[in-house]
Amino acid sequence: MYYESGAKYFWISFITALIVSSVMSFIFIVFVSPYITQKKIKVEVPNVKGMKENQASLVLKNKGFLLLVSQKKEDPNYEEGIILDQEPLPGFSVEKGSLVKVTINEKSTAEVSDEVIPDVRGQQLMLAKDSIEKYGYIVGKIEFEESDIYAKDQVINTDPAHGTKSIKGTIVNIIVSTGIQEITVPNLRRKSISSAKNLLEKSRLKLGNIRYTTNIEFPFDIIVSQKPPSGTKVKSGSSVDIVVNREGTY
Repeated sequence: MYYESGAKYFWISFITALIVSSVMSFIFIVFVSPYITQKKIKVEVPNVKGMKENQASLVLKNKGFLLLVSQKKEDPNYEEGIILDQEPLPGFSVEKGSLVKVTINEKSTAEVSDEVIPDVRGQQLMLAKDSIEKYGYIVGKIEFEESDIYAKDQVINTDPAHGTKSIKGTIVNIIVSTGIQEITVPNLRRKSISSAKNLLEKSRLKLGNIRYTTNIEFPFDIIVSQKPPSGTKVKSGSSVDIVVNREGTY
């Protein structure tokens, strides 16, 4: 009788303990565990820009971060191996153990070949473009300038200049002549010196020599003659000489 009573008490205690343990485990998993896992430590990201990779890796490691080189590019303003950029940016607070992605300065290893930019001066534009592309270069911008050496539509020069050693695929800009544009000399008679100078500059001409005369038949301080005369065709930048009437000195 005593044995049966003890066994019954044991099983009641065991089942009660099992139920209580199950309930406590459920409460812990549902209510306590999420709070613990969500509460992660955040740390301010240090500034590693301008550092070498090894130094930056040590600084980040001491703060609990990992360094990842995500990109390499060339910047001639900085020494090779220097960190140019980082993500997250310095000062941001992120979870400890996060990756900090960096961009490393890596100079190009491409070697300059023995090929040189061809000399296309004096060639027509289309022929020059064909010559440049035949050598494996890429034609870039086409610019136009006046020239008294090369006729209209002839190539004046290239950028880079002919003879420059460059790797294939280099962009070559072409400068093409517009020839010499002839300009009609404006009429400067009966104008003041300052007015004549402004008019010439607008016409892309220059004021040349100034001589003086005295003629009471004309107003003073005005231009009475010019050389070349108005209506003459001249090159851009040419000079125009003038004679100014002024009151005589006695």
